Amino acid sequence: MNLGQDKETVLYRKYLLPTMLGMAFNAIYIITDTLMIGKGIGETALVALNLLLPVFSVYFGVGYLFGIGGSVLLSVAKGNGNKKEQMRIFTTTVTAALLVGIVGSAAPFLLQGRIYRLMGVSREVLSYAKAYGSIFFAFGWVLVMQPVILAFVRNDEAPKRAMAGTVVGSSLNVILDYIFIYKWNLGMSGAIAATIIGNGVNLCIGLSHLFSGKNHLHFSWRALRPERIPKIMKNGAAPCLNEVAWGIVVFLFNQQIIRYYGGGYALVIYSIITNTLIVTNSFLNGAGDAMQPLVSYNLGAGKPRRIKRFFQIGFCTIAGMAVAMYGLIFFGTNRLIHLFVEPSAVVVTEGTPAIRIYFLSMLFAMVNIYSSIFFQAVVRPKYALTISLLRGFLLSALFVLVAPAFFGKESIWWIMTAVEVCTMAVTLWFYGRLGKSRKSAMEKR
Repeated sequence: MNLGQDKETVLYRKYLLPTMLGMAFNAIYIITDTLMIGKGIGETALVALNLLLPVFSVYFGVGYLFGIGGSVLLSVAKGNGNKKEQMRIFTTTVTAALLVGIVGSAAPFLLQGRIYRLMGVSREVLSYAKAYGSIFFAFGWVLVMQPVILAFVRNDEAPKRAMAGTVVGSSLNVILDYIFIYKWNLGMSGAIAATIIGNGVNLCIGLSHLFSGKNHLHFSWRALRPERIPKIMKNGAAPCLNEVAWGIVVFLFNQQIIRYYGGGYALVIYSIITNTLIVTNSFLNGAGDAMQPLVSYNLGAGKPRRIKRFFQIGFCTIAGMAVAMYGLIFFGTNRLIHLFVEPSAVVVTEGTPAIRIYFLSMLFAMVNIYSSIFFQAVVRPKYALTISLLRGFLLSALFVLVAPAFFGKESIWWIMTAVEVCTMAVTLWFYGRLGKSRKSAMEKR
């Protein structure tokens, strides 16, 4: 596989198919995991899971901070043919991520009580949260390291191995969920144990690439360069912020729903939305993830025409996905609700329009998600970070805090569409600036 010469459509397909298959299994795992908790343990357990989702976002966000930030720089160095820099980037990234992951597990494990209070966990939900959180926090470092290793494996021209890790890990998670929840009645402890084991196996399969004949990733303490960490983190800041800020926004939505709806059925509806959103976003990110190593490599190799072609192929792919997924959600809303819970009548009547309205945002989000990944790939971290800040935190937080007070509680479901439209306007402006800067660079030559 020659990333600088092979046909663009063939290369993109070679990266897309394993990435999307992995995403499909990941989606199956997320849906199955959530519905087993919702139906096997109950609606209260599903609420507990949703209240702890922001912590998931922090762990995966740190993983993306180092994984995406380091692997993009590795691909650029690879395109330049700089093997020593590849070793420096890989060694420094993995070491830093592991240290942060260990600290990030130990601290919340010791401060669980405060975290539950911060998340707004009620007495009714507390026992479920504790059963889940004790194991969750202890092994949070696994959730940090998994995306780090898989990002490097994918950028080392081994997308099939990265896919295999996701497929096997997700499948094992589903199987263990059924055994632990339905057969052994382990409740929330069983649910999180299945998640940690599944992600741990995923991580191990990714690590197995380091011992294969096709591996170009080499770890050496002599190659450790702490001064590279700021550059790695700068380039990975956008995907990290996407994940972490999403967790913060989920927290704010939860608090506003509790404030204006009193929690109850509206919190169940939002739990269905957030878990479905994880699935849809994983597919949209998959289209961008398949494009990223191809664009980064050709950036390092100095081939702008191939970069443009990969961009076009990826964008057409993500647009088609967004339209198809919204169609499935719109026409299958009732089935979606029943998939996660045994709903009360009010959850169905109120949830159907709310879910359809909320997911209109996906038709605009796909532009922002794809563009953020593209700007990372061409090492424009400020553009990527701005997009992530706007859609992931600044506009989302502002709108969710202000809109219900001025437009009523029903406006909560419209907020993300407004956020994505506003962000998309800024994204298009960035493309205009990028085009002008490249034109200016060509004229100087």
